Amino acid sequence: MGGAAALAFAAAVVDWLLTHWWVPAAVGACAVAAVAARLHRARQRARWEAVRAQGLRYGLPRLDALHHSRFEDAVRDLMRRDGCADAVRVGGGGDLGADVKATDPFRRRWSVNCTSVGSLSGTTPTPKESHCPGTYTAS
Repeated sequence: MGGAAALAFAAAVVDWLLTHWWVPAAVGACAVAAVAARLHRARQRARWEAVRAQGLRYGLPRLDALHHSRFEDAVRDLMRRDGCADAVRVGGGGDLGADVKATDPFRRRWSVNCTSVGSLSGTTPTPKESHCPGTYTAS
């Protein structure tokens, strides 16, 4: 008895779909349009990100000329360009020597201290760098 009711219901659904064929066609068209729009947005976002990242190239004279806060912003932007999606500028009073913090794609945490004396072509370590425990000074 239950099988006969299920068969009758299935026949009624098929009859309704044959009569109203445009309903599944409209739903399918909307689904295709939504997927196409999402793919287009993702491609456009990737293109814009590539253009933005390509523009993030700094020469030494340009970096030398930056104000210290703009230099920290540049370091943050370069870290984001290189895959540290959560890079954030945290420099300020009480920052414990960290001006930029980030996590790289290998899940390593970075704490960057943006301190230099003189120009970048002749940067020398400062006493502040040697007082940040667990850090390394680039040579």
